[in-house]
Amino acid sequence: MGSSPGEAIAQGAAVAPADADAITNALNQKYDAGVTRALAPAQACYRQALALDAGGKASEAVRLLEAAAAFDPDFPDAHFTLARVLTFRNPGRAVGELSEAFRILGRSYPWQRHFLANTLTGLIAVWMVSLLLAVIGIAFRHFPHLVHVVRELLGAPQSHTGQASATVVALSPAVWGLGAVPTATLFAGLTSFRFGKREALLVALFLVSALVLAGGIGAIAPWAGTPSLEEPGLLVDRAMNSGYDADLAAALMAWEGRDAAEALFPFALGSMSRRSGDLDMAERQLTLAAVLRPKTAWILNNLGNVYFAREEFARARQTYEAAAAAAPGAVEPHFNLAQVYTKQLMFTEASREQSRASAIAFDRVADFSRWTAPQLNRSVMDSDPPMESLWGLSRRFASYRIPSVQEGNQLIRSISRLAPPAPFALVFIPAIFLIFAGIGQFLGRGLPTMHCSNCQTVICRRCVKRMQQRAFCDNCFKSVKELKSTEFTRLLLTRQGRGAARRRTAGQAILTLLLPGAAQMLRGATLSGFLALLVMSSAAILVIWNGALVPSLDVLPFPTAGWAKRIPLAFLFLLTYVITVSRYFSTTTTHVEDLTAPADEPEGRSARSPRARSGRRP
Repeated sequence: MGSSPGEAIAQGAAVAPADADAITNALNQKYDAGVTRALAPAQACYRQALALDAGGKASEAVRLLEAAAAFDPDFPDAHFTLARVLTFRNPGRAVGELSEAFRILGRSYPWQRHFLANTLTGLIAVWMVSLLLAVIGIAFRHFPHLVHVVRELLGAPQSHTGQASATVVALSPAVWGLGAVPTATLFAGLTSFRFGKREALLVALFLVSALVLAGGIGAIAPWAGTPSLEEPGLLVDRAMNSGYDADLAAALMAWEGRDAAEALFPFALGSMSRRSGDLDMAERQLTLAAVLRPKTAWILNNLGNVYFAREEFARARQTYEAAAAAAPGAVEPHFNLAQVYTKQLMFTEASREQSRASAIAFDRVADFSRWTAPQLNRSVMDSDPPMESLWGLSRRFASYRIPSVQEGNQLIRSISRLAPPAPFALVFIPAIFLIFAGIGQFLGRGLPTMHCSNCQTVICRRCVKRMQQRAFCDNCFKSVKELKSTEFTRLLLTRQGRGAARRRTAGQAILTLLLPGAAQMLRGATLSGFLALLVMSSAAILVIWNGALVPSLDVLPFPTAGWAKRIPLAFLFLLTYVITVSRYFSTTTTHVEDLTAPADEPEGRSARSPRARSGRRP
């Protein structure tokens, strides 16, 4: 860390970490300096442990991983790696190391911030990408109806040239440069005359999500960015769990000058100053913190530690008693009172306070006593601020982090660029949907469209040909109008219909292989298609980013092997891919309904819907 004890520890671990004596000496320096979290030597031991494990020296790697965990009790990567190395050698201990790693994640503020940043980034990216793809699929499914209406209104002939001209006109809004979200909104409005209830629900979710993202990016971005020491909550946490660092002290002084009413800055600065031996600075800062937050147990406890270091045991005892009265469930005041009573040769009272401390947190008292055994009766516990205080501090200064977050978070930056910035987007997106939805409803109601009963080509009342209560396109009608045999007509139409169905199925199958879920959207399986897109987007983003969408050098100081995370994520991706593709082929059919129902078919059976007899069709 910055000064003498931290640098000595880091150098001792980095120069010869394989030497057990060097590690023991470095750990003793850590305990003597009152350092709880020596991150630099923990990283040094962890790096060399990975190198030794890759070289086949598992026993040496285990010893260095244990040293890394001892240097920094809040460094979970060492425990995760120990669990992996010991999986087949000592399964029971591997489970214990894995449990300890997850306990660290649960009680560590930096890891909670890291987890929140990744969760928010993942949710925003996956949700918006999936909804955008779903809305594009919905609009594309009904796009042929829009093209047909445009062709009829333009009076274009029923030819490939007329169809291409109408398609270009209908697609022209895509080159207006509105952005992905407004363009998708525009086409959703134009094709709204064909929406079903589920499709309308997804489009509504898309619009609401786009508005929430545009209007709430200022509230979301500060928590989705990369955790760094520029955030005051992480700065205070690092200062409380490390040795004295001049850079950290300067940053704390800068924040203290910016907000003189916040007690956490002088509290952290005073606690660091005590570890460096500057007791005068420590007393001034901790006294200021106690004035800003009166009767606060964790502030009073650390102030009592300053008096203990000065051997002013009467003042220390008084301060510890005030801290114990303010928070009877805190272990630090009772443990420290036992140390004061021992110094004052009041062994009965010391035993009583030691028993109280052990009853409150036996594991912590046992660990602290073991760590400070060489300094028995000369070491006292520091108190850390509660997690709620650190979250509250970060929340107060969240607005300062918005510009840096949007520049540093690639996913958030990309998603926020899909739509115009607020407040313009809050008016523009609803307006463009309402305007073009009105146009789409006018076009759709003025010239209703339907599908040909045989080949499913889009037709309207201007080009429909009717025969035997069936609606045919011009080509299918030409095939049957001169035929006299009903049986031959049925065979001919069935062959044509199956050919068209196979062509549609082949195209959708290729699309399914390229983007699972998209073909389901085109076939009308709206919710299941969206679910497939959601899961596949999640798996793909996690695989590409190796599980950490937002990296953090504070909580992830050394990257782990890529495939260690990518293998389970890739398995999730492939599993979802297989399920989605299998479901598509299991529900796809080329069966077309008969021209007329057989004479001996029961009335109830013939009354079933065409969808029930022929399966889901586009």
